[in-house]
Amino acid sequence: MSLFQSIINFVTKKEAKQAAPEGLCPNCWGRQEYEGQFFEAMKNEGIDVNNVSEKVGWVQDYADKHLAGIELHEEGDQLVCSKCKISYRAQ
Repeated sequence: MSLFQSIINFVTKKEAKQAAPEGLCPNCWGRQEYEGQFFEAMKNEGIDVNNVSEKVGWVQDYADKHLAGIELHEEGDQLVCSKCKISYRAQ
């Protein structure tokens, strides 16, 4: 799943048990407060769940600039964050 699609899914279908968008490091997402920064930026841009599809370019640009560094990548049977180096079991 692409970073963009993961962010869109997180915004539109946020589940209580979901700590971070799929494919992003939960540790960095929470510790660095990316969630708060992302939702504050969305609020300032005038984006809400009902019109997120109209602002696809903005969301893609934001994800590329601010969230690409915390994507998880596979190393063997682990998912590892490039930024904090914490590994998670691949599911």
